[in-house]
Amino acid sequence: MRVDVRCYGEVAAAVDEGDGPRTLETGATVDDLLGTLGATGSFSGGLVVLVNGEHADRDAALADGDTVALSQSPMRE
Repeated sequence: MRVDVRCYGEVAAAVDEGDGPRTLETGATVDDLLGTLGATGSFSGGLVVLVNGEHADRDAALADGDTVALSQSPMRE
């Protein structure tokens, strides 16, 4: 399946290939996607994940055609 990835802030600087489409195995999760991006580390304030504009957890399943936006939280701990 293919998902479209958009990265912002610290996440954009940390990923291997930047924005764009990614091919994943059917049933892949947000965490699987993060692994393929090389963005498994921690980010200041945490990580914000949106799938199709809705907040999602790292264990959320992705579907073909999803758009995933990743950024660090604007709220510092």
